[in-house]
Amino acid sequence: MASCALITAVICVLITAVATIVAFATPNWLKFRGQNPTELCGNSRYLDSCNNCDCGLWLRCQGDITISGNLDNCRWFFANDFEIEQALPAWFKAVQGLMAVAVASSLLALLIGLFSLCCYCKSCNPHQAAGAFINLTFLLLTTAVCVFGAKAHTEAYAGVMAEPNSINPLFDWSFWVGVGAAGMSLISSILYFCVGRRDEIY
Repeated sequence: MASCALITAVICVLITAVATIVAFATPNWLKFRGQNPTELCGNSRYLDSCNNCDCGLWLRCQGDITISGNLDNCRWFFANDFEIEQALPAWFKAVQGLMAVAVASSLLALLIGLFSLCCYCKSCNPHQAAGAFINLTFLLLTTAVCVFGAKAHTEAYAGVMAEPNSINPLFDWSFWVGVGAAGMSLISSILYFCVGRRDEIY
């Protein structure tokens, strides 16, 4: 029978995977409240400007999509022969890649964790494999949110809270979900380390 620590670890991995997918897919990493003079969200002289818009890793939307739920005012970065994607800075593309691999590694950790609940293997330790993948997820997520946070702050003066008489962009809820996913993946990694060590002892 699975231990309480193992079940807790699998639940934490599940929360990590869901949070990573939500952060990866939603267009709310940055909220622009005025002019966008940077290359963030593919803003350039060849494209329509992303003013007063929500910016994610894969699309940008005019207006608040969380209220309307309407994608008619959104533009995918891969549309029109990667028009917006090509205008993005290199570090933004790196964050896209890191988050994509983080989604894959979190799902692998979840599958291995679920397998370890129902199948017992004498010659292998699936907890170590799940722990390795969730640890990789932690490293990927931490790197992605740190790079995005640092570059968005230095290049677009993005902030955490709105300041008086300022229209600088704000880090939006998808970014903070990514931060939470990184924290949850660290907790999951520690739990799997403890479960794996206990199995080695016994």
